[in-house]
Amino acid sequence: MGLFRIEKIPTGVEVEKIFNTDLFDTNDEGEWNEESAKRLKEPAWEQRYEYESEILKSIIDTSLNNGFEIKSVLELGSGPGNLSQKILKNYPNLEYHLVDKPLAKTYFEDNNFKGKFFVKDLSMDFNTDGLLPKYDLVITNDFLEHVLNPSIIVQKIYDLTHKDSTYFISNPNWRMGHQFIYRGLFDYDNLIYFLYVHKFRPYGMVGSPLRTPTYPRISSESLLSDEDLTSWNHYIAFKHREL
Repeated sequence: MGLFRIEKIPTGVEVEKIFNTDLFDTNDEGEWNEESAKRLKEPAWEQRYEYESEILKSIIDTSLNNGFEIKSVLELGSGPGNLSQKILKNYPNLEYHLVDKPLAKTYFEDNNFKGKFFVKDLSMDFNTDGLLPKYDLVITNDFLEHVLNPSIIVQKIYDLTHKDSTYFISNPNWRMGHQFIYRGLFDYDNLIYFLYVHKFRPYGMVGSPLRTPTYPRISSESLLSDEDLTSWNHYIAFKHREL
C-alpha cells in the first residue's frame, strides 16, 4: 500500500491557532437554530435525505438477505434527526440512537421524532454512557469533517461495532469548496486509507469520487442526477477488516 505519514493530532488550541473562526469554531452551538432547522425542510434537503435513506435501505435489506438482521443503529452527529425518521418509517422496530448537541435535541423533541436522543460532546471524543455495547449499523452523515480528532472518533466507532456491523459514512467532496479542518483527509482515496488504518474495509459505495469507483454500488437507486452526485458527497459502507 505504500507509506503513510502519521502526525500527532493537534489539540483544539493548536487548531484554533491555524484556522480562524470563520473556518472552525469549537463553540459552534449556533449551528442549529431556527433558520437552519427550516432549511433542512427545504425540497433539496428532503430529496437528499430521501436518497440517503434509499442507500441505507439497501444496506439493511442486503444484510438481512445475507443472513444478518440489523436491529440497532447509532447515528453520530445526527442533527435533529431528519434522516433517522425516514429510516424508521421503513423499519419502525429498529433500536435507533441519535447523538448530537443539546439544541439539536430540542428540535428532535419539538418535532416528536422517534428514536432515543443522547446529548454528548463529539468534538474530540465522547463517552459511551447509556449507549449499547455494540451496534449493527453506525452512521456518520457529514460529521467527521467537523470534529477535531476524527481518528479517536473512528476508533470509538470500531469499538462500538462487531464483525457483522456496517459503518456507513457520508462526507462532502472537498472539491465542493467545503471548509475542513483536515482538508486532505476527505479526498476519496485518503478516506479509504484512513478507515483502513483504523481496521475498516470498504465493501460498497455510491455517489461519485470524481472518477469511476472500483467498489460495487451499494444501491442501484438514484434519486439525484449524476451531475449532483459528482459534485456532492461520497457514500461508503465499511466493515471490519481481517487483522
